[in-house]
Amino acid sequence: MIRLAEKIIDRDDINRLKEWLDTSDRYTKGLQTEMFEKEWSEWVGCKHSVFVNSGSSANLLIVMSLLYSGRLKNNKVIVPAVSWATTVAPVIQLGMEPLLCDADEEDLGLCVADFERLCREHNPSVAILVHVLGHANKMKQILKICEKYDVLLVEDTCEAYGSQYQNKKLGGFGIASTFSFFYGHQMSTIEGGMVSTNDQELYNIMISIRSHGWLRDNDEYFREKYFKKYGMNDKFNHKYFFVFPGLNIRNTDLSAYIGRGQLKKMDSFVHLRNKNYNAFLNNLDGNVWVQKSQTEPVSALAFGIISKSKEKITDALIENNVECRPLICGSIQEHPFWYERYPKRDLPVATRVHVDGFYVPCHQNLTTEQIDLISDIIVENNNGEGK
Repeated sequence: MIRLAEKIIDRDDINRLKEWLDTSDRYTKGLQTEMFEKEWSEWVGCKHSVFVNSGSSANLLIVMSLLYSGRLKNNKVIVPAVSWATTVAPVIQLGMEPLLCDADEEDLGLCVADFERLCREHNPSVAILVHVLGHANKMKQILKICEKYDVLLVEDTCEAYGSQYQNKKLGGFGIASTFSFFYGHQMSTIEGGMVSTNDQELYNIMISIRSHGWLRDNDEYFREKYFKKYGMNDKFNHKYFFVFPGLNIRNTDLSAYIGRGQLKKMDSFVHLRNKNYNAFLNNLDGNVWVQKSQTEPVSALAFGIISKSKEKITDALIENNVECRPLICGSIQEHPFWYERYPKRDLPVATRVHVDGFYVPCHQNLTTEQIDLISDIIVENNNGEGK
C-alpha cells in the first residue's frame, strides 16, 4: 500500500525519547516546551511561538486572542472556501461573522478578485487564508489588499511549513500563523500545533488563554499591567487570577521533546517533498489539472489534482493499493455546519474542487518508481479531461 502519510517518528526519535523519559522528572509543559517554541520561532522566522495540542487549537487560539485583543473594528472575518473545517469553525464558535471567499484557480488559495470584493463591500477586521497542500497564496496582491482595507491577516500554514514565497518561509507574512504537527503532516509531535507571531501583545494574550486565562506564564510587564488595571495586590492569590475566559490547550514536554528532534530534520523533509512535487509535475502537467503556485520550494503535504474523471482515477488508484482522498474537505459551504447557518453563494472554483478534486501522496518516503506508477494510473484513466 502506498499511503498518503508514513511514519515520520523513526527509531532514532524513539530511542532519544526513551533516554529523556529516564532522566526527566517532568513531562507536562515546562522547559522542553519553551525550548521547542524558541527553536521553532527561529526556524520559521518569527519572534514568538505558542505550542498547543493541535493545529485546530492553534486556529481557535489565534481567533480568540484577536477577538479579546480589543483591536477589531467589527466581528467580520474572511475565511477560505477551500480549507479545513477547523480553520473556519472558530469564527462560528466565537459568534463572529464569517465571509466565505472563493479559491484561486491555480494555487487554490484565496481568489484575489473575490477577496478584494469582500473587503470592499464588508470592511472585515480579519482575513484567514490557507496555504493549500503547501502552496503559497498570491501573497503580494493579498498583502496589498489587506493594507488598503486595514485587514489583519492570519496564515493557516498547517499544510505548508517549510514552503517559501519570494525566499521567505510561509507563516511570516501575517499578524500570526498556525501550524499542525499531526501524524499526516510534514513533521509530527504525535498531536500538536503552534501559533507564531511577531506581535508581543498578541503573544501574551495567547499565552494567557492557552492556560485557563491566568497570567502566571506571562512576562512581567504584561502581568503588572493587568494587576494594576484590576487592582490585584494580593501576592498569595495572584497566580490564580484569571483575566481572560481561557482554555486548557497546552501540550506536553514529551511532545515538545519529539518536536525538537523532528525540527532538526525539517530541511531535509522539505527538500524531499519539493523533489517529489516536481517529479509529479513533470509527469502530469499538460495531462491533467495540477496545482501550481509561486512557491519555491514547495513543502508539499500532498499532490492536488482536479479531473472530471475523478471517480475512474481514484477507483484505479485504490485498486492498485494507492491511498487517495478528497482535496482537503472540498468546499466548506457544502458541509452541514455551514449551509445550515448561512446561504450558499456562487463559488465556481471551490465547487469544482468539491466535485472533481482529490489528492495523492507526496511525502518524503516516496520512491521514483511509486511516483511514476501513480502518475501512469492518473494519465491512463483521465480520458483527457480536467486540464
